Amino acid sequence: MMILITGCVTLYKPNAIYSPLLKEKGDLNTSALLGISGCGLFNVQAAYAISDHAGVIIDGMNHNRRTNRTSSSVTTVEKLHIFSGEVGTGYFTTFGDKKNGLFQCYGGIGYGMSRDRIYDPNQPNPVVSAKYYTFFIQPGIAYTSKNLDVAFDLRANSVSLFNIHAYLYDQFEWWNTDLQFYSDTTLYFMNLEPTLTIKAGGDKLKGVLQFGATLPTINSDTYFKVNSSSLLMAPLLKFTLGIQYTFGKKEK
Repeated sequence: MMILITGCVTLYKPNAIYSPLLKEKGDLNTSALLGISGCGLFNVQAAYAISDHAGVIIDGMNHNRRTNRTSSSVTTVEKLHIFSGEVGTGYFTTFGDKKNGLFQCYGGIGYGMSRDRIYDPNQPNPVVSAKYYTFFIQPGIAYTSKNLDVAFDLRANSVSLFNIHAYLYDQFEWWNTDLQFYSDTTLYFMNLEPTLTIKAGGDKLKGVLQFGATLPTINSDTYFKVNSSSLLMAPLLKFTLGIQYTFGKKEK
């Protein structure tokens, strides 16, 4: 008999928050971040300033997880794959005597796909999959300089999961603990994601350190259904590491 601590279907993971810190027309920032906790594993980001006060952003996330569980000499494998992308546009402006202050506000939409599957030699191999749309708005404020940037952003993120399919899910008892998924259902929730981003290094190449949290607000119980690891609370805390490279910076 196989026993799990909890049902662990995952259909959604937050991405790393992008704080582009554009300051003038022609700035082009690109980032790559590794999600250590609370968000997707691989994150790539880019932003371009189309004027001195308007910018466009794009980012993508790829998350994979393989979990092996052995009981009574039987190994069960769970494979999770999530892919998502976002595009957006926004406004930014510098302030202060030295123009080191920066206000920025971006909004946009995203699309994602997820698939969580169990491979077991003695029982049916169920799979739960879904697609989702996201809508976000993200105001922020920052201190910027040649070698150090510190930014605080607050994202409001609305997520709608649809086209959910649960093949053989209801027949796999130790995975399906409460019949919370069924084919063709639709789920909706909203999160607030406060984030502190620190970028330090050279004028063009900087290391990125990001701390944040995911705070389920509207339909919070639904968020925990599609990201069951967050029931342990620690995954609600986000931590990422990465690098940023800035192209097109004007010589002063």
